[in-house]
Order: sequence, then C-alpha cells, then structure tokens
Amino acid sequence: MPRPLLALPARPRTARPVRRPWRAVAGVAVLAATLAGCGAVRLDTPPAEPPRPDAVEVQRQEEAILSAAIADVARITDAGADVAGVLARVAGNAEAHAGALGGVWEPWPGGAPEGARTPEPVETPSATATPEGVLGLLVQGAASAREAALTSTDDDLAAALAAVSLSRADDARRLAAALGVSADLPAGAPLTPEALLTHGPGEATVRLLDSARFAVETVAARTDGAARERAWERAEHLQALVDAALAAGAPDERSAAYDLGLVAQNAAAGPDAEPGADGAMGSHAGADGSGIPDADATANSSESPDDDVAADGFGVGDLTAEQAVAVGAERSLLELWVANIGRTPAGERESVLAAAEHAAVQLRAWGGELPALPGLG
Repeated sequence: MPRPLLALPARPRTARPVRRPWRAVAGVAVLAATLAGCGAVRLDTPPAEPPRPDAVEVQRQEEAILSAAIADVARITDAGADVAGVLARVAGNAEAHAGALGGVWEPWPGGAPEGARTPEPVETPSATATPEGVLGLLVQGAASAREAALTSTDDDLAAALAAVSLSRADDARRLAAALGVSADLPAGAPLTPEALLTHGPGEATVRLLDSARFAVETVAARTDGAARERAWERAEHLQALVDAALAAGAPDERSAAYDLGLVAQNAAAGPDAEPGADGAMGSHAGADGSGIPDADATANSSESPDDDVAADGFGVGDLTAEQAVAVGAERSLLELWVANIGRTPAGERESVLAAAEHAAVQLRAWGGELPALPGLG
C-alpha cells in the first residue's frame, strides 16, 4: 500500500541537522587510539581508524562540503553592488544548508592520534572567486543535491537535500539574472493526477489542494492579463488534482469557501505563519466574498497586523493583495511537496520533486521570496 500524502501540520516542520548516528563510533575509535597510547591496549592492536561511512553519510558529507565551499567562495568574491548583494544572500543560504545537513565531518578535529589511519579526504569542489565561478558551483550543487534527494534512503536527508536543491537553484537564477546570463536549471512540472493517485491522497491533502485552488481562483477573478491567465491555469490544474483524488475515493472534506486573511503571513514569513482554524488559509474575509480583505476592513480591524503586512490593504511588503494570496498558496503547495519527498520511497520521488520545483518557480513569479530551506522553514 502506498503511504498517503499528508497535509502539513499546523506549523511547517522546522529544519534540523540531519542525524549522523555513526559519529558515536568515531568517538570509540578516538578512545581506542588514546588507550593504545597509554599502554592499555596490546601493542599489536591495529592503529585506530574512523568508521567507514555508509551511502547515506557519503551523500550528506558531500553536500555539506559543497555548501561550505559555496559559502567560502561567495564570501571572498568581489563584485559590483548589485551582484554583491546576491552573493551575500548566496553565502548566507549556503551556511544554512551546511548547518541543516549537520556540517562537515572531520575524523580527527584535534589532530590524528599517533599511528591513526586518516581517511582519504573528500575532494572539495573548486571554483574561481568570481561571480561566474559561484554561479557554476550553484548550478552544479542544485543538480547534485537534486540527484541525492531522489536516491537517498534516509527520509530526513532526502527532504533536506530537496530543500537545498531548490534553494541553490533559486540562488543560481538570481545570480544569473544579476550577471545578465542564463543558467540551465530545472523548472519543474505540476504534479499530474496520475502521479498524485500513486501516493494515495488523503483528506488532508485534498483540503490543502482545494484551499490553494480557491486562493488562486480568487486571484484570477481579481486580476487581468498574464496574471489572470497564470492564476486560472493553476486553479484548473489544482481542481483536476482534487477531482482525481475524490474520484479515487479520498474523503471529501472541502469547504465551499476558505478564509484567506492569514495567507499574507504565509507569503511573508512561511515558517512562523499560523493557518486558520479550518486548516487552510486564514481569517479576514473581504466584503466582496473573495476572501481577500478590503483596505477599510483591515484598517478597522482590532487585531494587530503583522509588521510585514501593509496597512493599506492586504499586501505584504511590495506585494499587492492578489500577489500575497498567490504567493501564500504556492508556499503551502511547496511545503506539501517537500514534506512528502521523505514519505516517498527512493526512486519514486521525481514527480513530487518536480512539483516542488514548479511551485518554487511559481512563487517567485508572483513576487515571493524563498527561504534558505524552502518547505522546511
């Protein structure tokens, strides 16, 4: 039986360092070497050596090393003001990636004991300290983290690597745009109804998809031109997913309408946003029934708005009300797909990861920002 896709918890899961259980074994190796030096072990005891990493640890270590390399090169690269701002973001994100992956493991941080066998060092990616060199590392890193996310047998690591890949790809696009060049990066693809059904969607998934559908459909009704077209296309796609799930027997827990008041907080902050009581989007419904609050309604509310929410309506920062709703909807979808990377068996994650990539691209197209670890907080 396939494991069902589940909607996200009330608060998105927070990124945490990927566990490395075999590190304790390394400590035993250090102790053995120390005892050997004190004469407490027979003289013919073989020199201590770190444990051999398994495939999961090899993936983790390689991506942690690449994250550290990206951060180091980005920090020392000189560039004009516009590009320098992007490089600073790249370095900060890369440091967050390395931390989430557990950091770079060193077999003997304080120096190898006498007679200890040191392992062959993992090759550190090299790049010239130029913006173009950093871009090359980002493109390489997005691809390598993506491949590792698809194949890792560790659920937590797979989700973390997916988030790292999405972030590196976004940073690469930003840097390429600042440099006026192109970068070959995956744009992803919407999840097909057939792919959704292979995962056995449950009622929570149906409700989240339907609330996102309602959000972008509302945006389509309040916009025109290319924005309206993009929103309608997304709404139709999400409706097809909901219809397929219900036809396959998923419980129908949809609402006729969803409040969208708190979606702006989701667009602005992501990890710290609280969903509405209905598990979908928010609270302040507009007077026109669209779910997007009117300027007067927001201004007269007794609730204190989030600092990032504009006082002249429901915009967030530089986003209009419609953009904020669209960004919030795409962020909820992004979180859903990334969360399910780890719930999907290795070798069967391509369609889910592609859906996460597509949601990330859509989020940015609406003017939203990706955090350092998209989908994980």
